[in-house]
Amino acid sequence: GGGGGGQSQEKQTINAVVEDMHRFCDTSGFWTSAWVLQVTVKQHDDADDDDGTLISGSKVQKAHDSRRYTVDADQLIKVTVKNLSQKANSIIKFIPTYRDENGDEEPSDVVELKSGEVHEFEPLRKNQGDEEDSWVLKDENGKDILTLRFAL
Repeated sequence: GGGGGGQSQEKQTINAVVEDMHRFCDTSGFWTSAWVLQVTVKQHDDADDDDGTLISGSKVQKAHDSRRYTVDADQLIKVTVKNLSQKANSIIKFIPTYRDENGDEEPSDVVELKSGEVHEFEPLRKNQGDEEDSWVLKDENGKDILTLRFAL
């Protein structure tokens, strides 16, 4: 029977989703929230490069409340987050905040993601020699929930 190839592709996709999934825990691993967020970071040659290259594996360092992505210079860095929470009514609310290498922050408007919805951040571009900068997801009280850091 054919179709054997399709499964491995599907399995790769599932593995990618699992790798990209962020469950909100404190340092001891205790779940602090029922939220489950899929974080996808891709780098693109330019605005016309739709597919881009997924930043994954050894290029991602994960901690309980942050992720550090190693990206290439002169690429557009596109970040999307998807609400994968199981409960249909679980709305993820956050304030996307850009933090530059000096720690200065530029908050955007509050984002509300219903289950299954996706938010795409403004693309970032890193130039050769740039220091690390971040997208920070903050709660409505301005507390950091998840920090996505980008380094060359």
